[in-house]
Amino acid sequence: MSFNSHQITTDITRTLARYIKGAKFEDFPPAVVERVKLMLLHTIGSALCGTALWQYHDAAAIAKESSSGDATGGATLWGDGKKVSAEAAAFVAGLLSDLLDWEDCSWGGHPSAGVVPASVIGAEIYKKSGKELLTAAILGYEIYQRSSRAAPGNIVGNNSFAAIVPLIKYLDLDEREINRAFGIATACAILPVNCHEETMSDALNYLYGLRAESAFLQAKTALYGIENMEDALDDPTAFTAHMRSQNPEFFTKDLGVEYYLMDILIKHWPANMYVQTYAELADRLRRKYGFAPDDIEEILIDPVVEYRYWFSETGFLSLTQAQFSIPYVISAVLHHPEPGAVWYEEKTLTDSGVVALMNKVRAVSFIKNTPGHLYHLIKGYHPKKFMTVRLKDGTEYRDGIFTQPGHPSYMLTRDEFEERFRIMAKKALTPEKIEWIIDFLSDLENQPDASLLAGFLY
Repeated sequence: MSFNSHQITTDITRTLARYIKGAKFEDFPPAVVERVKLMLLHTIGSALCGTALWQYHDAAAIAKESSSGDATGGATLWGDGKKVSAEAAAFVAGLLSDLLDWEDCSWGGHPSAGVVPASVIGAEIYKKSGKELLTAAILGYEIYQRSSRAAPGNIVGNNSFAAIVPLIKYLDLDEREINRAFGIATACAILPVNCHEETMSDALNYLYGLRAESAFLQAKTALYGIENMEDALDDPTAFTAHMRSQNPEFFTKDLGVEYYLMDILIKHWPANMYVQTYAELADRLRRKYGFAPDDIEEILIDPVVEYRYWFSETGFLSLTQAQFSIPYVISAVLHHPEPGAVWYEEKTLTDSGVVALMNKVRAVSFIKNTPGHLYHLIKGYHPKKFMTVRLKDGTEYRDGIFTQPGHPSYMLTRDEFEERFRIMAKKALTPEKIEWIIDFLSDLENQPDASLLAGFLY
């Protein structure tokens, strides 16, 4: 049964449904498989690192209180080990994946905060193989990337697709059921109003958790609960109509030939995407010249992304404020050279030394935000950035770079990914578990039981 009162002139939704249904692991190029294995490693590491922060403990308490899981069933609560419902586990994992703002950045947001929780938790509860996990994750990234190009501006709403697509694949929905699942995801997507940008609220992390949580129920609803809700990506009154711009051709352009997931930036530092290059410059100068924070008179940066340049004389109250502040992150790098949750612990957010150095950062010129600016930054059309550190004795050090490691044009090597994972996970896991996860994910396509991964995430 299908009904739609609007004139449908395209077949985008059905094309994507057919592609997802027919996709096999053997279809994907080796470079794509390798990249997704490393993205899984990086996002899991970032999530585990975030378990040191108070938001994680609040979210875990919510999951335990609301879950119907028990000690013998359900999914594993990351960082804790308790068995909870898949939905509750996904809520926490989605929040954790974005909590440190360390996972990734696409032109439309952070796909890993949806793809990785859904893929890993889904593989656990449905007992999938490593090949099946990789297939589900690749499809999640690819559909997310295409939806965010087709209808940009909805950084959390697009995660409805990032999270639901892996589950669609695991549940083996037929093409019509997949079509309905897209309809449900469209109906549940958040409108493109990024309130956290105005309020600097940490609610954004919870929104990613809620997208991952609801994807489990949305997928089951498409399987059991509804008729209709079809062709939502073609309906002129549905998803793309609510976006700031509409480029529907990107949903299916070179589908299965060009993999947009290869354009995702992997964050080298736990900070907003626009802050990455400045953090890299601060670290490079510190390592090269060996100065200490107390030696610094002022830091000059040129040019500066205008809407990521703010200060506070007393420190910050939220992670989002700090993660989005170029001056704060520069100070955090220089005070705590090994990145991690320590940058955003409550005591660090208001530390007098961190705050004092933050207020010594000065802009020489500015980059104004323009439509499509994030897309251009990721695709490489952006200016070189410079930093000058002036010490109290008059000595000056200067360096400049176009991009930081993890940019699609300057991607981290496997060794660099693995070393970053060790730094991320060192306070959450034993060294033995860390190395087990690295080895397991590096050979994921040959693992018959991907659910084993869950037993090493706490």
